[in-house]
Amino acid sequence: MKQVGSVEIPQEAFMAVLQVDNT
Repeated sequence: MKQVGSVEIPQEAFMAVLQVDNT
């Protein structure tokens, strides 16, 4: 799990964000 501020997001969502950021 990755913590952003005090909000925990699922790994799937985190990976999706990374892919979008890489594009």
